[in-house]
Amino acid sequence: MNSATVTVLWVTSLLMILCTLVFTYRSFRARTEIKHFYYLTALITLIAATLYMTMASGYGGIGQNGRVILFGRYIDWVITTPLLLMNLALIALPRNFPSRFAVIGTMIAADVYMIVSGLGASLIRSNFRWAFFAVSCAGFLAVLYFIVVKLTPEANVRSEPVQRHYSTLSIMLIALWVCYPIVWILGTEGFGVISLLPEVVLYAVLDILAKGAFGFVLLSKPSVLLEADQETAPINSVAAQW
Repeated sequence: MNSATVTVLWVTSLLMILCTLVFTYRSFRARTEIKHFYYLTALITLIAATLYMTMASGYGGIGQNGRVILFGRYIDWVITTPLLLMNLALIALPRNFPSRFAVIGTMIAADVYMIVSGLGASLIRSNFRWAFFAVSCAGFLAVLYFIVVKLTPEANVRSEPVQRHYSTLSIMLIALWVCYPIVWILGTEGFGVISLLPEVVLYAVLDILAKGAFGFVLLSKPSVLLEADQETAPINSVAAQW
């Protein structure tokens, strides 16, 4: 990696650390009932900071046929993306939702499958990598299914503030996550249209938005988080089917 790429990785790590410090500080002043949202959000950026630091130090990537594979980003994603989905699901699904944790667990399993198969696509250099990329996209579609078919209908029968907050977060998450496979296709792991530096920059921007900015939006309405955590809501019959 050249110095510019390493600099981007270090800057991203520092930004994630700053986000972690802010989220942690704000957790001290949060109501006990919603502290778990703050802890999960701080943990997400802390893990991202650690993996970006690892990649910047040269220990989160390997050389293969003259190119660098930053596998550290997949370690980051396989841990942090389930936590992001957990935060989203805890807002959408009330405590009285049947099979609440079965829905969350299955959605997270699909997410982990998406990341692991994406890593497989990154490590394979033959055209067979596109098969792994395809099944990774299938995992992504499964995650979208759970968000759209399970979480969203249930969020829509909750109070108006919870509905609005969930809608903002879900749209933000989906819009950002759709960009990741596009960068993969264009980057060194896909067709190689862009080199490593712009690929790293694009992933860094997406990660900062999907983890740091998402966290700030999530925690911007503590009263809504409290309402979402305490409220027992009517159950949407479609969302509750299992």
